[in-house]
Amino acid sequence: MNTEKLMPLLLAGLLGIGCLLILLPFLPAMLWAAILVFATWPFYRRACQYLPRQIVALLITTAIAVLVLLPLLHIAARAGVAMHHWQAILHRAITGGDTQNGDLAPPQSMLKLPVIGPILGDLWTSSAVDLGQVGDATRPLVTEFAHTGVKFVLALTRGLVGVMVALFIAFFFYVSGERLAGACSLILSRILDETRSRHFMKLVGDTVRGVVFGILGTALMQGALYALGFAVAHAPQALLLATIAGFFSIIPAGAIIVYVPVCLFLAAKGHLLAGILLAIYCFAVVGGADSFVRPWLISRGASLPYLVTLLGVLGGAIAFGALGIFLGPVLLALGLAAAEEFAGLPRGAWRAPE
Repeated sequence: MNTEKLMPLLLAGLLGIGCLLILLPFLPAMLWAAILVFATWPFYRRACQYLPRQIVALLITTAIAVLVLLPLLHIAARAGVAMHHWQAILHRAITGGDTQNGDLAPPQSMLKLPVIGPILGDLWTSSAVDLGQVGDATRPLVTEFAHTGVKFVLALTRGLVGVMVALFIAFFFYVSGERLAGACSLILSRILDETRSRHFMKLVGDTVRGVVFGILGTALMQGALYALGFAVAHAPQALLLATIAGFFSIIPAGAIIVYVPVCLFLAAKGHLLAGILLAIYCFAVVGGADSFVRPWLISRGASLPYLVTLLGVLGGAIAFGALGIFLGPVLLALGLAAAEEFAGLPRGAWRAPE
């Protein structure tokens, strides 16, 4: 290859690397914005028949900001109060303030269990310690607890900033969406032909919408199941806890950080059987919905095989975090479509018959 052909390619490569380095800090926000726009594009197009594009884009992004940010701010406020409350409890326990009042006595519900109740009670009593006697050794736990709370608040703040940046970018994606889609389709048509480029663009849109609606549908269903379980078990703030659990259900097995403390709280308050049954209910019943219903809903909406969807959601979450829940199925769908084109198979040949 002569110099005249090599130099333009070299300059184009350097330009591409420079642009990538500049946009790299905003890449997660841009991907979230693209997912949001893909998922709501049909609604946006219909709304644009009655209102200007800029107004529709502003209304959608504002509505999403309210729906996302208000629950997060509420959770942050309640979490701050709860963190302070539990820090005070831990501090009193370490300094011996609670141990003298019999708080470490075994729960009565445990002692009433047939056969094994007295045995568990003896084990509980023999393993109980006066935390006041180990003051200096255990007092750093309070500091560590406070540091954990600060880290949580900082992570939540970064998440809120990321959401705002993604919504800001999404507004311009809405307004210029048709031109961006046309540019992407033109670039793909230079690499592939026009028919294939349109097929790949439609595949990405359908898969993203299927993943979004499948995940949101599963999260709503799990939130309702958590609310039922918490209410039956008489957990405090059942509706708030169920809302938080439903929010974290967007991440596979994410709600475990909510229902496990609830179960431990019930056991510590003397409702041991209720805590055990609630843990079984959350893990088996609600967790089963997370493992099976979510991929099924996504596979129906995205026209993907169930196994591919399951591997895409779980593998994407492991590889890329929360963003990978959406990227995993999309990348596998594109890989399957490319394999079809390469092998000369009819489109959708890998999908099992209904």
